[in-house]
Amino acid sequence: MSVSLNKLLARYFDDLIMGPPIFDRHGDLPNVVVYPLFPSRLDEKPPELITLSEGMRRGLRLSDTGLVSKIHVENPLPAAVLVGESELLMGDTQLRSMQFSCLIPPFRRASLPVNCVEEGQPAEAQVEFNGTDSVPWGLRSFKIEQISHHGEPVQFVVWDRVKDYLAMASTHSDTHDIHAVYDRYGDDLATYSRIFPRHNGQVGTVCTVGSNICCELFADPEVLEDRYENMLKSALIEAVVDPGVKVLPQDKVDRFLDQVAEVSVNSRVVQSRSLQSSGRTAVFSGRGIAGSALVDGGRVIHLVAHKKCPGESSPFAEQLSQLQQNSDNWRAQRGGFLAQLERDYRDRSRDYRSFKAKLAPVSEPQIHTKELEPYDFDTGDNASPSPRPQPLNAFMHDFFLGLFRRV
Repeated sequence: MSVSLNKLLARYFDDLIMGPPIFDRHGDLPNVVVYPLFPSRLDEKPPELITLSEGMRRGLRLSDTGLVSKIHVENPLPAAVLVGESELLMGDTQLRSMQFSCLIPPFRRASLPVNCVEEGQPAEAQVEFNGTDSVPWGLRSFKIEQISHHGEPVQFVVWDRVKDYLAMASTHSDTHDIHAVYDRYGDDLATYSRIFPRHNGQVGTVCTVGSNICCELFADPEVLEDRYENMLKSALIEAVVDPGVKVLPQDKVDRFLDQVAEVSVNSRVVQSRSLQSSGRTAVFSGRGIAGSALVDGGRVIHLVAHKKCPGESSPFAEQLSQLQQNSDNWRAQRGGFLAQLERDYRDRSRDYRSFKAKLAPVSEPQIHTKELEPYDFDTGDNASPSPRPQPLNAFMHDFFLGLFRRV
């Protein structure tokens, strides 16, 4: 990256405004507080990329390779597609989750690095995935730590973590399917999700769950709008499967983004060889923080970060009055900002809908204006290209030629 990641993140965070705390005022969910993140200003033009779920609705294909660690993607659309870190890929084959975020360029085939999160289900080659969700944060942070330390998560260790998570959540699955926790707690998640609505123009959230902070950010509010429900579920499931009455106070959250930028000084770039020309993802960990950031063209396209703060949470009931005051004060002071952001987003959103309307589904002929590039088959997502054989120097050539002639 031409600019170091920590400087890029510091600049990015400086342009963000943290919104008021949002929480369950009735106290039925006392271990969660959510802080929306807003851009200080919006550009006039919306992004020219779409989310994975949007792409799949419009003709993008994900198919199983029969290998646990790799799937194929075929993007026949004239738009880049964001495949986010730990997106859960579902279909009539083994469940997978993305190892890290990737951008799939228009008219491109590629191989994507994944982990299996359903040990008891075989991989079915060429079977297509047909839906997405998001892996719970308890597993996401572990995978990011593994990638930052070792380059990729060890698959059997991921399986063990999934089984441990299911046991903690009192959830049975014959195939050890991580999505089973959402099936078990779906009604609770639907109820609690209504407490934390998305705001127009919002680009991310910082969620405190018990003694943990988890953050997910996008460059553009249109992308967050499509991902918001799954993004929120990923955090709320942690509160539901591990209930409690304590949560981190706001002063811990106020310092969080600065700490993420500081930790990112030591980062590791990870990349699918199929997609080396479309952005770079860096992972980092330290001081209880694990995170990853997809950067393209000097912009932070997608960032996720998690911090463990054991022993630093305090009873929600003791914080309630301060949280209410902080929320009321923020809205009184920033009401004009939110109103302007709403207006700016409304104009952009109209243009973004127009952009998406022009993205023809795969069956229509105009998407074939450029032939799809072939798959790039590789031996590993982080492996370097195999060295090409080099000719022998003159001395060695004559030596071996004479040796073979004597045989």
